[in-house]
Amino acid sequence: MQPLVSIIIPIYNVKDYLEQCLQSVMNQTYTHLDIILVDDGSDDGSLEIAQNYVKKDKRFFLISKKNGGLSSARNMGLEFIKQSPLRAYFQSRRKFKIKTYLKANSYNFNQKIIENEKIDFYFTKTQSNYIKTSLKNINKFITQKLPKRIIHFLDSDDYLEKDCIEICVKRMLELKLEIFIHSFKEYLEYEKTFIAHPDTDILKNTKKNFYENGFDLLKDNLFYLFYFAWQGSFKSELLNVYKLRFTYGIYHEDHDFGTILFLNAKNIYYENIKLMIYRIRKNSITQSQENTQFPKKLPKNQEFLKKYFNNYNDLRSYFKAHCLCVIAVNIFNFIHQNKKYKKDPFLIKTCSYYTDFYMLEFYPISYLHTKKLLQKMKLRLRFKIAFRLFKKDFKTKLLRLKSCIDFKKINTR
Repeated sequence: MQPLVSIIIPIYNVKDYLEQCLQSVMNQTYTHLDIILVDDGSDDGSLEIAQNYVKKDKRFFLISKKNGGLSSARNMGLEFIKQSPLRAYFQSRRKFKIKTYLKANSYNFNQKIIENEKIDFYFTKTQSNYIKTSLKNINKFITQKLPKRIIHFLDSDDYLEKDCIEICVKRMLELKLEIFIHSFKEYLEYEKTFIAHPDTDILKNTKKNFYENGFDLLKDNLFYLFYFAWQGSFKSELLNVYKLRFTYGIYHEDHDFGTILFLNAKNIYYENIKLMIYRIRKNSITQSQENTQFPKKLPKNQEFLKKYFNNYNDLRSYFKAHCLCVIAVNIFNFIHQNKKYKKDPFLIKTCSYYTDFYMLEFYPISYLHTKKLLQKMKLRLRFKIAFRLFKKDFKTKLLRLKSCIDFKKINTR
């Protein structure tokens, strides 16, 4: 029997690229698909395009939500994969009680029952495969045990080669994998050209293709700053081990997600085969990082910061530094709940690496309580940062070093 593959596609204002993305999924040579579209509050006509595909093909399932960012859209898609209790609640003819874990990203498996009235309050069934919701962050409301299947993420401005999913499934079955990683082509939208060798393919220079566990892969290749989301396929059971979900409201959300996913995984295989096209466009998140002018509408998680910065690039840089510290704490919390990894020096160093940008460029700024966040890790990060500053440039960094090292004001023991 062919395994079911859930493809989760977050959508936000990509009307110029969405047709190509959805058509590439609909035309896959592997047909046993569950295609979840999550419109994250688009206002450019993307939602209407998604609705048309829901009408075209019964394999599509659409959730329309208020804008909450990429993490929230991916998490929403996970909770609505086919055969999940929440999806079944809306597609069956009878009402039934649904259980939720009390907390995502935790080894705490305590559950509670959600009353039907609350589900009906937050979600509206428009048609059998189209749901509207007022929720931004679904995991504040529900985190479920996910049914067994293969999952592949895809961003809505990218698209798949027609045999992408077929090859993913074939490799996972043949090699009994929990994660299969493939490569991709990079397409420069503003130059209408492909890049021959993607710079963003973190695994292209791995020492070997097969690893019996994810920890060995990370450690063997010194992947301190690791990320993974749409670069391949994985078994849904890996998410259930830790109730793993993307962190809400941050950038670089695929770093802590990817690291923890791989630390839970066995039998991982990388193949340098380009099965996806990654589109680089001028107005994408990656390409807009050098903008100095504040946009007319700031993301809500950054509005509070505008009064502290003279330009958008500086604001984004601080927010990025803060997000990397959040990632450090998330990985730290995971390894300290896992006896196997609790005192591992490689993973402790990994946590430390994510704090470097903040410590070097923004300490002691703490508009988002970043210093307080770092105290949760109980690491002696300050000594390492002080040494790096000293070594990097003694003359120009001496004043910053003196202001940075104030051991009485921060306790990171």
